[in-house]
Amino acid sequence: MRVLMDTHFLVWAIYDDSKIPAELMDLLADDNVTVEYSIVSLWESEIKHRKHPDKFDYRASDLSYYAQLSDYCQLDLAPDHIYALSGLKDEKETGHKDPFDKMLIAQARSENMLFVTHDKRLLAYNEPCVRYF
Repeated sequence: MRVLMDTHFLVWAIYDDSKIPAELMDLLADDNVTVEYSIVSLWESEIKHRKHPDKFDYRASDLSYYAQLSDYCQLDLAPDHIYALSGLKDEKETGHKDPFDKMLIAQARSENMLFVTHDKRLLAYNEPCVRYF
C-alpha cells in the first residue's frame, strides 16, 4: 500500500513524531506500506516559512533532506494529478479553501494512494482515499 502524508504529518514525522497518533505510526511502520510525501508539501512549507519564518521554521530543503533520510519517497507532480482536481468537490460543497490540500487529495486519488491527514475538514470531500487520524 502507498500512503501519502499530509504536510503536517510530514513535519511531525520528521521533527516531533509524538504528535502522530499511535494508529498512524503503526501504519507507517508496516513493511507493506510505502510512505510518500509530495513535492506539493515542500512547496507549501517553503511558502509558509517565507511568510512566517518565526512561526513556521520548516524549509522545503530541510524537509526533503530528512524525509529522504527517513526512507520516505517523494511524489512529484504529474499532469494526471492536475486533471484529477476536476473530479473533486468544489469549495461551495466542502467549505474548504486550501489549494495545497486539494492538490494532495488529487494526487492520492490519481495514484490510488491512501492520503492520511489530521484535518477533519478534508472528510467533506468524501473521497475514499482520505483517512483522518
